[in-house]
Amino acid sequence: MSSQADEISPAAPAPKDFKAPVFQDNKLVLYFHPYNFYSQKVLLVLYEKNIDFTPYIVDLCNGEQYSSWFLNLNPKGDVPVLQDDAFIIPNSPHIISYVETKFRGEQHPLLKPYPPDSPQFDQMMIFERALSRLPVGALSLGSFIHDDLKLVPKAPFIGPVRQSCLKNNDKVMELLRHSVDELDSNNTALQQKLEIQLLRRKLVASRVDFQRVLDAVRNVLQYVEQELSKQTPRNEWLTGDELTLADVSLGLLLQRLYQLGFENYYWGFGKLPQVEGYFLRFKQRASYHKLMPSSNFEILKEMWSMTPSNYKLGATAGFLGMAMFAAFAHK
Repeated sequence: MSSQADEISPAAPAPKDFKAPVFQDNKLVLYFHPYNFYSQKVLLVLYEKNIDFTPYIVDLCNGEQYSSWFLNLNPKGDVPVLQDDAFIIPNSPHIISYVETKFRGEQHPLLKPYPPDSPQFDQMMIFERALSRLPVGALSLGSFIHDDLKLVPKAPFIGPVRQSCLKNNDKVMELLRHSVDELDSNNTALQQKLEIQLLRRKLVASRVDFQRVLDAVRNVLQYVEQELSKQTPRNEWLTGDELTLADVSLGLLLQRLYQLGFENYYWGFGKLPQVEGYFLRFKQRASYHKLMPSSNFEILKEMWSMTPSNYKLGATAGFLGMAMFAAFAHK
């Protein structure tokens, strides 16, 4: 009897086919996907702090996150994961806290530069908590379902790719179900992930419920606009002239909204001029340009060069699909 994974894509590797990569013991390794929002957050932090690391792109489209070797790193099957010799750090907030503590000094600027008992620290954390609670995964998925929004999406989320994204999301969901069935009750974290994914799918399918997601984003952006307007004199960033973790979160949220085509829905045509100006400044950062290459072909070429050799042959279509569609490898 064929497995569900085989039925989904006979030419693509199943999770069990993926072999663990091997790295030198002294390497700082980041397991990630370049279109995964939380991976992007960690990448931007590493770039801003000038931290050298070895990248490993996890094939989320074909279920490498549910392979046995990756579940040993993170039982939830989520990216990103950071490995520092014997230390394994899953979850983007934990990774950021780890590198913020370990990498300090002139060469590694802090993204939490304020004393914990200072007003600036409190303000930074208010922004960070509000931004981190927004359901970016649901926002992305719902934007492909509800055409009445009349969005203006940017590459790679354009044209027929949008429907292909939805189909790929179904495929990844089936891979997750298959992994849960195989592991039975041995992985509670994976079972919880499946339940969350099903709840999110139900949420975004309802236009009324999805509007609540859109309104939550609008409320946060309006708060940001209000706070930026109060600044006297004007700061370059949210809490001062130094980029902080809250700026990383806000800048990447605006970038994702822009790629999905929400800029006119939220801040264009003078709706939120402070937010619009902020985003223009954010896009001038060197770290932003490292994170968002100017050409999608460059992204595909880099991803292909990093593809593990054990499944390169016969998986070209699946891999290109990952590059185009893996924005929906949501947390």
